[in-house]
Amino acid sequence: IHVLVNITMVISCFVFQRQNIPKDYKIPVHYIRREEGGMCWVKLNIYYLEESLKDLSHKFGNISSNRKDISILIEMLQGSRIKMGSLEPIMFDFQCHFRKDRWPTALYFDFVKDFLTAAQLKEFSDDCEPPPCPTTQQPTTTTIFWQTTSSTKRIMSEVLERSLLSLLFIPLLAIIFLLFWKLRSRRNAQDLEQSPAQDELFAGTEGSAPPTDADTSEK
Repeated sequence: IHVLVNITMVISCFVFQRQNIPKDYKIPVHYIRREEGGMCWVKLNIYYLEESLKDLSHKFGNISSNRKDISILIEMLQGSRIKMGSLEPIMFDFQCHFRKDRWPTALYFDFVKDFLTAAQLKEFSDDCEPPPCPTTQQPTTTTIFWQTTSSTKRIMSEVLERSLLSLLFIPLLAIIFLLFWKLRSRRNAQDLEQSPAQDELFAGTEGSAPPTDADTSEK
């Protein structure tokens, strides 16, 4: 496989591009690191690098010199990718090693330059074995202990809060009972004050009974 890339033209293009793109601009990338890709690093990155350059070219106007220079790089990559044949099987084998990031301009073009240099020197192979996929890190004993302690504290806080709320009802019930007892006592006292007056009224009425017929005759 021959990758026809003019390194001199590419480097001069990089210098020009860096001067025309803001330093704080972050370029999205989808890539595999060299230590994970091995001798298949060029094949694994060429498609996503091509797509990344396409997105970058759309940031400039149709008549911009930046867009024209980037288009030259895209055409080089397309020609190289076609000569490499189908890349889908190998990209599928390395799928778990792909990463996504956003790089500043300088880092991005350093990556592109390293890629084109490796392609020019034919640093790639048709036979690549992917390394084991990264495994999810298991929680450590410290993490489990912290989670258990945090859960216990939360439960104790809820219990304490409910206990405080229940304690607030006790004084409230005592106040209600005291008010009820005072009202009941006052009502009982009023009933006792009214009872003697009623007895005297009934007693006076009984003492002045109407005279009988015998009493009337005697008079």
